[in-house]
Amino acid sequence: MAYPAHLTFSEYSDLGYTELKSPSDFDLVEKQAQRAIDGVIDYYYNDHDISQDKNLKRVDAYKAAICEQIDFIVETGITSSYVNGDDFNSISIGRLSLQPTNHASTNGMIHGVCREAYRLLAHYGLLYRGRGSDWYVATHS
Repeated sequence: MAYPAHLTFSEYSDLGYTELKSPSDFDLVEKQAQRAIDGVIDYYYNDHDISQDKNLKRVDAYKAAICEQIDFIVETGITSSYVNGDDFNSISIGRLSLQPTNHASTNGMIHGVCREAYRLLAHYGLLYRGRGSDWYVATHS
């Protein structure tokens, strides 16, 4: 079963993102970015039809978050939160102090996605994990 893409290259460009110039480059990165975003939002748009969502601002925020994640991947080369293994923030022994060169880019991530994407998702409620009402039925335990 193919993973459904929720963002096209023309939407990426229409939203004002210009880091990627060709559709072929876009196709390689879009799936990685969307999987990272979907993991954070608990695969909301796998359970709900994105074309039927009446909240267009939420859909735009979701697509913009994917765009932000695409640009983050292109700029940093970091495709996942574990890409650097057991990377450390800093270590000091006596007068010696070490800090990795990629420290700033890994600190730019929250739960595996870039801060900009995370803020967009949070603002439009895609990170909400609580119960909406007494009639809510959990899809998983």
